[in-house]
Amino acid sequence: MSQVSKDYFSIESSYASSIKDSFGAKVIKAKGNGYKTISGEIFYLRKLMRINSAKSQANLWLFTGAGFMDIKKNNTKEHHIYLSPTLQFDYETKRIYGMISHQILRAGHENFDTTKIEGGFSFYEAGYTEIQPWFILKTKNINSLNNEIKYTPTFRFINKSIFMDAGISTDGDASFHFMYTF
Repeated sequence: MSQVSKDYFSIESSYASSIKDSFGAKVIKAKGNGYKTISGEIFYLRKLMRINSAKSQANLWLFTGAGFMDIKKNNTKEHHIYLSPTLQFDYETKRIYGMISHQILRAGHENFDTTKIEGGFSFYEAGYTEIQPWFILKTKNINSLNNEIKYTPTFRFINKSIFMDAGISTDGDASFHFMYTF
């Protein structure tokens, strides 16, 4: 899976060892507010809860990452090791989607906590072998990197094992996210 925008780049790969557990690694490069960061981590993902009904699904996830972060700010460069938990809740039907997530990420004396809220709808219901288009409004705030909420209207396309997002934030920053499930 990867995500690319002007101020943010990430690439990750994971392996699902069971229907509830996944392990992986990722690299992130981000900048903003005078900061330039590069981090690498290994992570563990655990599905804490799934509630399925005839027409909807709700999930609660726990991500736990451990890694290193290089922080450059005002001509100083620091190296830190971190442990970062994330709690995420999502709800979806075949036509409506919502997600809220909060990551605690502290490196040294810096606070890079990240909050995301997403919501949207599908234009029509589609089968597994058909492309299903969605409109999603993504909101994101990363403490220290940007002191404002970033809004990104996004088009999402899902087909079989391909998941793709493309959007442009309200400040003109293009974003692209691609995931392929083997």
